[in-house]
Formats: sequence, C-alpha cells, structure tokens
Amino acid sequence: MSKLVPIEDKLTKPEGATFFLLVSYELDESYFRVKELSEEMFSKSLYESVPMPKWMLKPEEKTVFMAGSNTRILSFQQRINREELPGIYKECLSITKKLRKLDPLIRLIPGYLTRQNIVLASAISDFHKIYLFHGVYAEIIYKYIGSRLVVLETSPAFFHTKESIYFFTNLRESHEYHLNKKI
Repeated sequence: MSKLVPIEDKLTKPEGATFFLLVSYELDESYFRVKELSEEMFSKSLYESVPMPKWMLKPEEKTVFMAGSNTRILSFQQRINREELPGIYKECLSITKKLRKLDPLIRLIPGYLTRQNIVLASAISDFHKIYLFHGVYAEIIYKYIGSRLVVLETSPAFFHTKESIYFFTNLRESHEYHLNKKI
C-alpha cells in the first residue's frame, strides 16, 4: 500500500493592486483639492482621466447619495493590498467631509485593479457585493477574460461607457507593465 502524502496548502499574499479613486463632483476647484489631498494622504497620482461621463447612481444609492455633474478617475503610484480597501474608504470619507462645504455633491469612490479584475468599494449592501469589514463592501466591476475587460452586468452604468473601458484598459496595461518589469 502506497503512502499518500497530502499536499501542503501554502498561503501566499497576492501582488499589490493598482489603487484608484473615482471622483464625482460639481466644481472643478473641488476636484483639484481632492487631487491635492489624496496625493498627500496616499501617494503621487500616476494617471488622471480626462472628464468622463457623469457618474449615474444606482436606484438603491439615490436615497443616500447625490452625484455631481462631473466625473474623473485618479490612479496612484501606491500599490495596495486588498484588505486595505475599508481603511482607504474611511480616509476618502474624511476628505469628502472636508470638502462638503465647498462642493455638496463631492463623492470619492476608491477601488483597485488586479490582473484578474477591477473592484470598487461601497457602503451599500447588495446581492452581488461582498462584505469586507467596517461597513465596507467590495463590488467586482470588470473581469479580465480572453485578453479584454468584460463589464459585469451588475456594474454601474458608468463602467459600461467606452470612456471608462478605455481608461481601465490602459490602466490595466500599465499595471501589467509594472508587474512584468519587476520580474
């Protein structure tokens, strides 16, 4: 009788994810203030989108949030671990609170990009979101399948726009480039 030796499970931490902020705002001045504060709090920004289509709220969000007329995305040099997302969400709330008097419609939504997907933080529960901790949920927006980003049907309408797909496709290429450069 042969002796079967079980394979040992090895727990490994995944590589750092590319951190980004989706910024919904009304006044340009508040956007530039967000950029300044977030660079102080997190790291220097790596990429900044051109003005994007307006962030559209999901029906369940309309009772809690309002959206500004403008939307931009900032990505940062800092790589994050996935478990950092709730803490980052709280830091984004503190930036929002500072700027609320300047722009009552300001909203910061943090997320991260990995080789496999793009994830957005949320404070609202839904059937397709995963609870992390401290009142923060994670929502997968895009999956990377067959050499392209695929939008999940549960993703907010903003992520179905060609501008959003273009930005995140380029951000993913940058993410891959930097990962491959390390190897």
